[in-house]
Amino acid sequence: MPGPDDATLDAICHAFADPTRRALWSEIGASPGATTADLSDAHPAITRWAVMKHLAVLRRAGLIQTLPEGRRRRHYRDARSVDPLKVWLAANA
Repeated sequence: MPGPDDATLDAICHAFADPTRRALWSEIGASPGATTADLSDAHPAITRWAVMKHLAVLRRAGLIQTLPEGRRRRHYRDARSVDPLKVWLAANA
């Protein structure tokens, strides 16, 4: 069975390389459907714009899904999104 492609692994590793993105990913897992405002309020040291940019990196890596709900955006993660990284780690451990 072939392993995950390099582009997928690069995107996941890049997303998780930043501690703020790791914290956001964890919060989304603990509070599925959190809004951008919820996540921004949980991180008062950074601007809402910065939170949005971090969420975009997580979204491009396939680690979260963002669904519009009126003027709000709700964020969800899929535990399977880290499977490519798990496969690579298992094959290279």
